[in-house]
Formats: sequence, structure tokens, C-alpha cells
Amino acid sequence: MVLGVLLILSNSLFAAEPSSESIRAIRIWPAPDYTRVTVESDEPLQHRLILLRNPERLVLDLEDVDFPSVQQGFAGKVSSSDPYIGNLRVGRFKPGVVRVVLDLKTEVKPQIFTLAPIGEYGHRLVLDIYPIEPLDPLLALLQKPEPKMGQAFGKSADGESSEEPKGEARPNNKQSRSAKEPAGPVVNRLVTIVVDPGHGGEDPGARGRRGTREKHVTLTIARKLKSLIDVEPNMRALLTRDGDFLIPLEGRVEKARRVKADLFVSIHADAFVKPHVRGSSVFALSEH
Repeated sequence: MVLGVLLILSNSLFAAEPSSESIRAIRIWPAPDYTRVTVESDEPLQHRLILLRNPERLVLDLEDVDFPSVQQGFAGKVSSSDPYIGNLRVGRFKPGVVRVVLDLKTEVKPQIFTLAPIGEYGHRLVLDIYPIEPLDPLLALLQKPEPKMGQAFGKSADGESSEEPKGEARPNNKQSRSAKEPAGPVVNRLVTIVVDPGHGGEDPGARGRRGTREKHVTLTIARKLKSLIDVEPNMRALLTRDGDFLIPLEGRVEKARRVKADLFVSIHADAFVKPHVRGSSVFALSEH
């Protein structure tokens, strides 16, 4: 009788196993602004998120999911350079629940939400891990080295004076002024330009005929544009993102406002129904 009960119980357990949801993919995008963890599946995931202190940890419980697929999906995904996640482990918390524990490097402010299927992506459970105090983009903007004091007062980089040696004839002031190029306009303040590479992370944007993704194209263009702006005197550029992660539209605008940007340039590489079409389009915000 006891043996019969055990057989019935074991058979019921094995029968329940195929009903658990298999995870399609798990992605982790670390970035200075925040780290994004995405769990992708064919069906919506039931979940619970717990924030623990001393030490700092995030606990994510996933219900009715396939344990091996979660364990394999998270394996090797945490980078040592991740500013917020120090370590990660996966285990069976109780029947029907897989627990993911993230050991954190600092205090964080997590946000969790779901995204509906789109394109090649299925249902996604998204966990964004933000710092308690948002990073100040103005500090990053001002990290570019300023000219040395010696250079500003007529000295070369090696400390030698740029004045002519004594005893050599010098042209008079009138000749000197006429030989010089006309002085350009004096700019008394820093001109700030925010360059916004469209899409990123979970949002790949358009896809080219050979699989090129818009999010990578826009980031490459934005980095090149930033380098061109930064060599201009009295001009600095700031990227809204400098990696493959998604920033919500309001987050992009917030970055520009925080640095009091003079110009906001958003870069996209749109798809079109006719593959032979070439060129570019420019949209400018106008009050008229």
C-alpha cells in the first residue's frame, strides 16, 4: 500500500515537470547609469522581487519555471566590471519556485516590469538596478583635461617659454598684427551638445538586410560625432548611452536637461520599404 502511494506521488511529480516554463534567454547589460537584467520566455512569468539589506542583496523568485534553463541562462553572465552586481546564484527555493539571489556591490533602487513580445523577442521580465543617487552626467562631461597653466601663458608642453630668444630682431607691433590671421569670435562659455544614439539593449530598432541592427549603427555614429565635437574649442559632447542598453525616452530628455544642453541630437537609422533608397532625413523641433 505504501509502495503504491509512493509510486503515485513520484509519477505526479514527473508529470508536473513538463508544465514548467522554459526560459528562452537571459541577458545582463551593465552600464554606469544602471544594470539591466532581462529574462525572456514564451509565456508571462509570475515573479516576486525582494530587497534585502546588510548585506545588500536582491532576491528574484520565479514561479513554475524550468530550473536547469534558469541556471544555465544566468551562468557566466555577471561581469567583474558590473558596477552594481557582485555575484549571482540560482537555486530551488521551494517546489515550483526558482530563486535567483544577486549579491550587490552597493545600495540600489531596483525597478521591475514586463514587456510584451515584439519582433524576435518573447515575453520579457526586466529588472533595472539603479544606484540610490543617480550619476551626475555633468561630472563625466567635465572630465576632459583642461590646458595646463603653462600652456595658457605662452609655455609649451615641456615647460619652455615660447618667447623668442633675447637679441633676435622682432617685428614691430603693426607688422606683427598684420601678419596674423584675423581673430575668431571669442566664446565665453561651454557649448554643450547631447548626442542620443537611438534604441539600445532590448530595443534593437530596425534590422538591415544582412542582420545589422540599428542600435549598433546609431551608437557607432554617435561616438564618431562626439569625437568630432570634442576637438572643437569651447564645445563638449555627452552621449545619452555609451553601451548596448536601453534608456527610456524620458531618461534621455532628463540627461539633456541636467547638463543644460544647448542642443539635443537624436540619431536613428530608419528602415524603408525600398532597399535601393539612399540619403538622410532631418527633423527639427520648431515652435512655428
